[in-house]
Amino acid sequence: MTARSSRAAASGLLAALAGVLVLSAGAALAGALDAPVAAWLVPAAVPAACGLAAAALTRWLGGRTVQPLLAGLAVAAVAWCLQWWPETLLVGLAPQPATAAAIAESADRLRQVIWTETAPVDPSPPVVAGVGALLAVTALVTDAVAVGLRSPALAGLPALAFVGGAGVLTTGVAPWPALALAAAAWLGLLAVGREEVLDRVLDRAHRPGAASGTWPAGAAVAGTAAVAALVIAATQLPLLSSGLAPEGRRVVLGPGSGPVDPAADLGRELRSGTGYAGIRYETEDGRGVYLRTAVVDDVYDAPWEASPPGPGAPGRTVPELEPAGVRLAGGAGRLRSGSGPPRSEVRLVLEGWSGHWAPLPDQSWMVDGPLGQRGWTLDPATASAYRPAAEPVGLAYRAAVVPVRLGLADLAARAAPGAPPEVAGRWGPAPELAGSALQDLARRVTAGRTGPVEQAAAIQSYLTSRRFSYSETAPAEEGYDGSGLEMTEQFLRTGAGYCIHYASAMAMMAHAVGIPARVVVGYAPVAARGGEHRVTSDRAHSWPELYLGGVGWVPFEPTPGVGRTPPYGQLAAGPRGPVEDPVIGDPPAAAGDAPTASPEPPDGTAEQGPAAGDGNAAGATGRLAAGAVLLAALAGVAALPRALRTRRRRLRLGARPRVRGPGPGRHAEALRAAVGSAWRELEDTAVDLRRGRAPAESEPALGRRLARAAGGGEPHRAVPGRGDGGGDPDPGATADRIVDAVVWARYAPPDAPPPADAGRTTERVATLVAGLEAAAEPAVRRRARWLPASLLPRASRAPATARAPGRVASAGPGEPAPGDPGSATTRHRSGASRSDAPRR
Repeated sequence: MTARSSRAAASGLLAALAGVLVLSAGAALAGALDAPVAAWLVPAAVPAACGLAAAALTRWLGGRTVQPLLAGLAVAAVAWCLQWWPETLLVGLAPQPATAAAIAESADRLRQVIWTETAPVDPSPPVVAGVGALLAVTALVTDAVAVGLRSPALAGLPALAFVGGAGVLTTGVAPWPALALAAAAWLGLLAVGREEVLDRVLDRAHRPGAASGTWPAGAAVAGTAAVAALVIAATQLPLLSSGLAPEGRRVVLGPGSGPVDPAADLGRELRSGTGYAGIRYETEDGRGVYLRTAVVDDVYDAPWEASPPGPGAPGRTVPELEPAGVRLAGGAGRLRSGSGPPRSEVRLVLEGWSGHWAPLPDQSWMVDGPLGQRGWTLDPATASAYRPAAEPVGLAYRAAVVPVRLGLADLAARAAPGAPPEVAGRWGPAPELAGSALQDLARRVTAGRTGPVEQAAAIQSYLTSRRFSYSETAPAEEGYDGSGLEMTEQFLRTGAGYCIHYASAMAMMAHAVGIPARVVVGYAPVAARGGEHRVTSDRAHSWPELYLGGVGWVPFEPTPGVGRTPPYGQLAAGPRGPVEDPVIGDPPAAAGDAPTASPEPPDGTAEQGPAAGDGNAAGATGRLAAGAVLLAALAGVAALPRALRTRRRRLRLGARPRVRGPGPGRHAEALRAAVGSAWRELEDTAVDLRRGRAPAESEPALGRRLARAAGGGEPHRAVPGRGDGGGDPDPGATADRIVDAVVWARYAPPDAPPPADAGRTTERVATLVAGLEAAAEPAVRRRARWLPASLLPRASRAPATARAPGRVASAGPGEPAPGDPGSATTRHRSGASRSDAPRR
């Protein structure tokens, strides 16, 4: 096999291993997306595959580190745009301003999904495109680190981050086949990515008969550690934390204290994290559902209360409900006949349930008989099940669910203003709302929006914007941890709260623009474990329902990061933008200042981002944590070049020659490889210290010049574990012996004996390297340690040779001139002349 074909095969193999490693680890994101792995991983992997192929081709053509990475990123970017926004490309390839606008719109939609929804989310085009970009960049960086920087062990860190991060964020365990495949690919990189192998198949100076390296013990240890780390990340991290989403999902340590009463202080329950609530359920599609227990009578009350249903005799027959999903599907009769849209079934089990209200899946229209047999009364007005008694009970029942699946435009076409008198009278605005700051804010937020659906979506978009942040502690610390108009207005000023505050704010703002609204108390969706959803008390939640004429009660989700933003609540961008950002009333006056009127901020000049104020303690903590993470990441990036350079030196100078099999030929082959690695380290050290080799400088000239430079420092200092540096008191003699060994390793015939003490070349190079560093100026030494130029490709290195006149261009006494193949002494010692060496 020729050198060119060897480079092609190795480039393709290494790129394939990097791709398998990243894509297999990326399968750990399966817990975050509500679809089979193949449905989203295959399209998301296309840009990564194209980029890796381009990087391998560039490396085959002679690129080393930067060129393959840049080529791969460019090709991956074109493939990414071609896959998701082909209509915006010029001639199907060149991005245009329309492409940038489409990417920005997709990124904004992805941000909304991340901020407002909890896993698992639908694999919409923005989500899959975001995953594709992440996989492509990670795969190309992995390839560059493993091959370009020759650090295959470090190349596994992105894959480990995928597995561990996905386990923490999604409470999911990486699929075992993908985990095993990722570990195998990592081991493959460790085996194929060894430096001596890369030198053989990727170096321009490939020579037939060059030494082939052995599998070092460090690679085996690193591979074992890699597999162990992946296994630990996949199996243990989900047990340490149930996720980082804001609404609960924290560590559960105990069995809990029982179900949450709907009239209780939800803030206290959320902060307590009490554990299992006694509810578990299964769904046909595997997705979590909202569980409703009761409806708040009056959102303006403090505290909230939930009244039982009116007089009714419980019995064996449970009446059917008629939520908005059923009305939009054509009614219960059509659903029973099987001609309506597909419906799903939820099977629930209550264990030791002592509450008055039984949890029902939201948008349930039919519940089976056990509720009627156990003394429960189903209230069609509130879609809740109530019983007077409160003794613990175990119960299993089923509910048929038909969710609202329409988008905003379709729902707006079906809805109309107005509501029946019984609805408007019971869940309409309170008298104290008139003339309030909240009413003024609601009118400004919905200005220019026609119809109740667009107005509701505008309110929800405002509450889920970056002005507000989720916090369970800020309301208690600032004294607005409760309900009522005054508390809600303070929440809108401060910008930090939890589900009670978001639900109250949306219901009251809907009242302000004439839409009947109420608040439902229950539980937010939970992720499945082993096909079953177990509800914990810290998932206690409240959300608003708005009444739309001709449709009925429709749920919304204004609390960020808790449940799922419904498709009809995602406001499309219009002439005024998707979300307005006005400020409620006047900003809080400082202590001792008299309250003064503040003019209303004009459109476009309102404060952006989270509301300022000392009360937003959670926001400040989050910013500090983000800053600390950013500083740690920057410190890691700054230390990476030094770590890579230190590792490279340790590999070159730390390993003893390893003999594979008996015989003098095997020993000579291993010795040649060790001498070559040591000489490369000496050349790289010279480059880092700005004493690099001149274009026409021979090995003997370079060695003598470096020996003279080291003589001004500590050339005789022994390196720990290396003996006395080879027993050469004169740095010049040390350089001569090193050069003799290098010339023999590079040019001597296979049967030529090595020079005397060639086995101590690594020790001599270590001594010379130490002397060069000790003799260098402190600034040069620091730059060499933290910004080593030897890590850059040769083509991109700036000239860094010694600048003293005559140091490089002219030869010193007794040494060959630049370009001289070597002295007679060198040729005699090596047993070979330049004419004897194989031609390259």
